Amino acid sequence: MHTPTVTFQPDARTVAVEAGQTLLDAVFAAGIPLNSVCGGRGICQRCRVCVQGGEIEIDAAGRLPGREILACLARVTGDVVVEVPEASRIEGEQILTGAERGPGAFIPISVEAAAGLPRVADLYVPSPLALPVPLELPPPTLHDCVSDLHRLTRELRRQRNIREVTVPMEVLRTLPQMVREAGWHVTALLGRADGGFNLIDLLPGAGAPRAYGVAVDVGTTTIVVHLVDLCRGTTLGATAALNRQIAYGDDVISRIIHAGEPGGLERLRTAALDTINLLIGGLARAHGVGRDEIVAAVCAGNTTMLHLLLGLPPAEIRREPYTPVVTAPLTCAAADVGLRIHRRGLAAAMPGVSSYVGGDITADVLAAGMDRTEELSMLIDAGTNGETVIGNRDFLACCACSAGPAFEGGGISWGMRAARGAIQRVEIAPDGTLTWATVGGARPRGLCGSGLVDLLAELLRAGIIDRAGRPRPGAPRVREGPDGLEVLVVPAPASAAGRDIVLTAADIENLLRAKAAVYAGASLLARRLGIEMQEIQRVYVAGGFGTYLDIRKAILLGLLPDLPPERVTFIGNGSVTGARMALLSYEVWRHAADVAQMMTYRELSTDAAFMEEYVSAMFLPHTDSARFPRACAELGTPQQ
Repeated sequence: MHTPTVTFQPDARTVAVEAGQTLLDAVFAAGIPLNSVCGGRGICQRCRVCVQGGEIEIDAAGRLPGREILACLARVTGDVVVEVPEASRIEGEQILTGAERGPGAFIPISVEAAAGLPRVADLYVPSPLALPVPLELPPPTLHDCVSDLHRLTRELRRQRNIREVTVPMEVLRTLPQMVREAGWHVTALLGRADGGFNLIDLLPGAGAPRAYGVAVDVGTTTIVVHLVDLCRGTTLGATAALNRQIAYGDDVISRIIHAGEPGGLERLRTAALDTINLLIGGLARAHGVGRDEIVAAVCAGNTTMLHLLLGLPPAEIRREPYTPVVTAPLTCAAADVGLRIHRRGLAAAMPGVSSYVGGDITADVLAAGMDRTEELSMLIDAGTNGETVIGNRDFLACCACSAGPAFEGGGISWGMRAARGAIQRVEIAPDGTLTWATVGGARPRGLCGSGLVDLLAELLRAGIIDRAGRPRPGAPRVREGPDGLEVLVVPAPASAAGRDIVLTAADIENLLRAKAAVYAGASLLARRLGIEMQEIQRVYVAGGFGTYLDIRKAILLGLLPDLPPERVTFIGNGSVTGARMALLSYEVWRHAADVAQMMTYRELSTDAAFMEEYVSAMFLPHTDSARFPRACAELGTPQQ
């Protein structure tokens, strides 16, 4: 029986697929970065391709004007040749791989805490989760003829005060030959465990030790990996890529639903692992590091992402009363997870708090140093889950709200991630002239999160939209579109796709819902704690979206509280920074569990006041102008 093949142009890649599989499945198998964020349901309409010839079956909803079709709704019935247009691709992703400096704000670099806080190096003793221990073993004699294992553990105790070591059978089987061939000069690779160590491997020679680890941020949209020298405490390199799970949906709920389908959980686990392992392999090759020299991995991510990575059923996360399988810190052998490092290397997952506040937020808190200072601070992650943490070293409280993917470009007509060609800066002159800046300086392909915030703020400031976000009929750039009023952002001749880039009234409503959810969550959490916003001395903004955000425009929209901009600090990718801290310090790893337990989770879905806060925040900047005096002064809006 003939196996159909799909050839993709202009990549000239051919893959074999089973009859009945979709073109989206084939694209994924070919490793081509096609835009698709709805889990193959035909909703986002971003997986547009052109069939140049061959045999397919396609649903009526998958046919678009011209030659374009939706890859997710087209099934392969025979050999086919497909063109993937540039406008349908995800490329040049601007992913934050760590702490960086953004425009007009200080971001902590590496393990340094924010301005005014002590350095992490001054707080924690360097003690990596895995370490090499060179040993010189005395050869056995008639007067010292203890077993080889006893000799090894005795010298670990004598030379390094390491008392409890678990030795795997695989190492034990090779122990006699290896120690003798090595002349009794060996290096023990040890992984930390509660109350002792696990012997990961025993290597010949006791020279300059080499041991490496990886810190991994398992994001819903992107995955970031740092390669760390465990002996020197330095980061050799960082890299990132889109999480391949994106093909099954762009939010955690879509993926939880997919995980419940036959084979769905394994597909999602494999997709995340493939992404992580490719990144680890690339970093290792670039820095001359062998796979077996990577002996530890610490992964941080939201609760759903870590469940999917570990192959844990996530179904109960979305069902009341929202109970995950586990939130405690987990450690196991790398082979049990599927990470392509030393198979007996230590794999660890950062502890979380609840179904919707995960290990990434614990890592954020560690990176910001909130748990170490008397300063009352607030952490906001404006991602899909919209997490907020308020507190200091005496207490921490947290919440999450369903902000949705709007600030990552999801649910927006011309929304996209921060890839090449994404509009990330917008200005509107007094005469209505709109100018933009794109990632990579390329022709505009769409709007990413920071560009959407910029655009909305500029439209509000220019009076093109009102405080309810409605486009004003007759205002510059406002016109009637197929679905009502819309704002022309980029005319067709200037766009990469050759079509007008617009912001529709429905797009604006989606953005208002997202910003209202984030602010309402932060506001209600503060209210339940009896804290006024003006009492907050520091606001930490986490994640890549925040790093490219214009603080003043975010305040103007009511996304961030109306505090002096100098109180706002970007911590960059706090998730990977916190994971790196835990990788380099067993004290941090143990403290992470204390931080997670210290956080009191507030379930907003059962709080009747949340809807009141949410509806009030649907205005720009807010229904209650007194909450945003600076923003209202800039807009010329009288305070109520």
